[in-house]
Amino acid sequence: MRLSPRPKTALRSFAATVVAGLLALSGTTAATAQADSAPAATAATGPPELLIGQSTRAAWDDFNSFGQNADGGSVYYELRSGDWVNAAHRDFATLLADQGKTVQVGISWKDNPPGFTGGDEAAKAARSRAVTAEIAAGGHTAALDRLIAFTEAHPRARFKLRLDYEVSSYYHCTDASCSSYKNAFNRLASYLDSRSTAHNLEYVFHPVRGEFEAMYPGDAVDWMGVSVFAHELCLPIYDRGYLYNGTPPQNYDTGTTQCRNAYIGTDSNGNPAAVWRTFDHDANVLKLVKFAKDHGKPVILSEAGMMNFTADGGAPDGLEQQRGDLWVKRLFSLMNYRGPIPNLPGEYDLRGVIRSVSYIDLDFRYGWDGIDDGSFDFAPDTTWFVDGRLSRYGAAKASFCQGLAANGFTARCR
Repeated sequence: MRLSPRPKTALRSFAATVVAGLLALSGTTAATAQADSAPAATAATGPPELLIGQSTRAAWDDFNSFGQNADGGSVYYELRSGDWVNAAHRDFATLLADQGKTVQVGISWKDNPPGFTGGDEAAKAARSRAVTAEIAAGGHTAALDRLIAFTEAHPRARFKLRLDYEVSSYYHCTDASCSSYKNAFNRLASYLDSRSTAHNLEYVFHPVRGEFEAMYPGDAVDWMGVSVFAHELCLPIYDRGYLYNGTPPQNYDTGTTQCRNAYIGTDSNGNPAAVWRTFDHDANVLKLVKFAKDHGKPVILSEAGMMNFTADGGAPDGLEQQRGDLWVKRLFSLMNYRGPIPNLPGEYDLRGVIRSVSYIDLDFRYGWDGIDDGSFDFAPDTTWFVDGRLSRYGAAKASFCQGLAANGFTARCR
């Protein structure tokens, strides 16, 4: 649908309204805004690391069918049972830790809260918030004893501990201040540090992409985590018969498969003006990376994987191949982003902030373990029903291998 042109006076009024709104959102003015041109300085040093996830050795074996020297992997542990989610997670963690590699551990309570006896999602979220407050008060620490013993038994390994993952106000905050989660994060980090003699633990704050600032726990954070699937790279997802992209439609360009946002630029007279353009990356992801840089924290892409981009039954063929390649290229371009950020003035250099990537190299059609054993499968034509194994792709695998080499990863392809 083509819109009728607006009168020039209406356009000027509209532009002024947009700029005022963007300036209010950014918390600054064009007169005081400064462009950010310096490369990032973060706590992490050395080459970026590649972790292969998640959950089982199946992902590790797929990467090693064409690559080598990955730095580690990703698994899950839960407070409710005080144990690994299952034996496959424990065995994968053991495989990695025995080699002195990095193990990212998602320590969960929101997915299966201690003391939750049943009910709908709202009831589970309420119990998760209560558990968060209990942790802040010193509860549930005994549930970490098995994990502490494991880390102590592998002093050469490094453990990135996500103190719950994709945390949000809905599941973790008892009030607007979110002191419940902030205090819980700090309490757990302090307790784990007090029990660790190997001193091989680092703590990951992994929020949903829009709540990083409100929930930030402070200096106890070693890494900022973020999930990167489809919307985070402005790509569509196929689900139950239709494509969706996280809309509203005016913020998405279906022709170029990009997000569409405004940032604060200047007009020919040097006055602040809304500049509309397309982006390959979600605004909240760019803002999270900037926030991490501003606080001197490196970023880990704690969960990164392809989704069901097309209506092809989840198989890696046809347009799925093209979209997979585009996904990989945008993933690595996020690591090297320089440019404007929606709603903010100036331009920013975010190179070098992302220091770790956990790629989920699994066939999601068969659930989180990626194994066709009948234990759990995703329904066909749903978001996760996709074969995300890089070995099944041509251009995407080639781009992934090129991205590893171009960005100085130790992991490489044969």
